[in-house]
Amino acid sequence: MILKNVLLVVKDIERSRRFYQEILGLSVTADLGKKVLFAGGIVLEESGPWEDALKRPAVYGGNDAELYFEAPDVCDIKKRLEDSDFGIEFLTERGEEASEVVRFYDPDRHIIEVRTTGW
Repeated sequence: MILKNVLLVVKDIERSRRFYQEILGLSVTADLGKKVLFAGGIVLEESGPWEDALKRPAVYGGNDAELYFEAPDVCDIKKRLEDSDFGIEFLTERGEEASEVVRFYDPDRHIIEVRTTGW
């Protein structure tokens, strides 16, 4: 068996797509309307089709998983987050390894961690 993608259910596909492109710098490999695939194996799917398929409502903010990234400049990511209109909630304290790690919620309360490359 081979893991191909990680799918995140989102409320607003356009807002989430913009977040993952503008803030995290991910590139889109396929746009299927209510589903967007990014390089690296992350897939966003709008909640409607997901809930229809499962016959259950999506649940957000479980605080039991995270997407982990590495970047050469964590301070740049923090600045983009702070300057954005996404209303980001940070999970790391200001002093906590300030230039090495940042944890935050994406617009749908999925946890994201970004660490300095090669830590």
